[in-house]
Amino acid sequence: MRRVVQCVLMVVAAMVVPCAQAQSAVPQQAVVRYHVGDKAAWASSSFSDSGWRVAPDGKWPAPAYYSSGFLWVRFQVPVRRDAAEPLAVLLENSGPAWFAGIVAEEVFVNGRLVGRSGRLPPDVRVNIPAVPSVFDIPVGLARPGTVAHIAVRIWYPPLARGRGAAMTVRCTFDQRRTLHAEQSLARTRALLRNLPGMMVNGFILLIGCMVLLLGRFSRSRELLLYGAMLAALPLISLFMEVVQARLMWLSVAEFYPLRELSQLPAMTVTVLFIWGIHHFRDVWLKRVALTAMCLFVIGQIVAYVPSHPTVIAGPAVLAAGIALRAFDLIVIGANLWVLFVVGRNRLVAFAMTLPAVGSLAAGWVHSGQEVFNLALFLSGLFLSFALALNAWKEWRAGEALRTEFEAAREVQQQLVAPPVDVPGFRIESVYVPAMHVGGDFFRVVPEGDGSVLIVVGDVSGKGLKAALTVSAVIGALRTMPALGPARVLAALNRGLVGQMQYGFATCLGARVAPNGCF
Repeated sequence: MRRVVQCVLMVVAAMVVPCAQAQSAVPQQAVVRYHVGDKAAWASSSFSDSGWRVAPDGKWPAPAYYSSGFLWVRFQVPVRRDAAEPLAVLLENSGPAWFAGIVAEEVFVNGRLVGRSGRLPPDVRVNIPAVPSVFDIPVGLARPGTVAHIAVRIWYPPLARGRGAAMTVRCTFDQRRTLHAEQSLARTRALLRNLPGMMVNGFILLIGCMVLLLGRFSRSRELLLYGAMLAALPLISLFMEVVQARLMWLSVAEFYPLRELSQLPAMTVTVLFIWGIHHFRDVWLKRVALTAMCLFVIGQIVAYVPSHPTVIAGPAVLAAGIALRAFDLIVIGANLWVLFVVGRNRLVAFAMTLPAVGSLAAGWVHSGQEVFNLALFLSGLFLSFALALNAWKEWRAGEALRTEFEAAREVQQQLVAPPVDVPGFRIESVYVPAMHVGGDFFRVVPEGDGSVLIVVGDVSGKGLKAALTVSAVIGALRTMPALGPARVLAALNRGLVGQMQYGFATCLGARVAPNGCF
């Protein structure tokens, strides 16, 4: 109960506290100057940055791709006159894409280093996701009522360079406890924002694992394909949501390989699923799709994992983009063929089209990752519905089949009837097939001289096919006149020859006289 109350208070704080903090935060100075390059002298408060470029609206372009990646930003922030407690500065890098805030930086206040986020070259580490960084200012470094000179030394990894995007930084100069509370609140909001998606994708993943186990035990290829698809689809969204919820902190060199590995199962299973469910025979197109997938994954890793640009980074980015578009178009084309030409499994084909369409749309819209995540979620939802619909149809078909088997069992029980009482004999029998119907049979025929003819046999195989053969045998025995065991078996053999395909029947005939002799 205590934890529930704490969670409720966190949610309320996430909605109320930002308003109070917005009133107390000191706005950033309008004049922001920036310069590409790296010199230690630029941190000094006495350095004249008049020759630097002014960032209009506080925005500046990222460094060129083939550069050192360093950029300095300088501005001035007034210190509150009523600041009685120790101070801190909060910096939050941002831009048009979610990766724009992924930087390593050092912050200088009045020429003194107060903190760093990540590690700058040569020992590079840039954490993902980017979060607001709070740097405590030593007491006496920035006095209330004065103007603080802020210098930020920023290093952009290759993935954030040369995109023509306008970068900016939000600076808040306030009391330590206020800024640390805002930083903690930002993390709480990120968790709450991604928690519903994590729960839904986790549920779809659980369903996929359960279907996989069911397919494994039932040896159903279709269930195995459905289970693998449902288990693989949410992996990439779940990974991204965990990272964006700040439950996992990764460097760029760790993030990109893990991201590609998390979407590799979905891309692989997508191809196998489409070709398996739709029964496609075009192996060459399947190989092209798998090759495009491999090129995309390799290109992403080669382009974005290194801390410094390489000669092949540009071609790798281009190849990865072309390979991904080729993969998406193959997936869309295959499913559109099923939707409009083949005309079967249309719900499945529509569901499998969504991730590829979302992937294509992600490159053209601002909130591309959200569009792609939504497409993956809807695809998993429609696939789950299609699986449930197929299960319902199979259950209905199985129920009808069980009804037919029950009727066949009743007919067989009537055919293989218990023997009648014969004077001088005590005959007891039990006929219980292992399944609904069976391939065993017997017949007790009383003869005129008081003897009893007993015929016992077994038809190869099980189930309905064996039961039909039993029906033919019992029917022949019922219409057969009283003969000796050898003649009865010979007549049965003549009647069954050529009637049983890929099967046989074994039969034993015995005649028991009233005195017990055979």
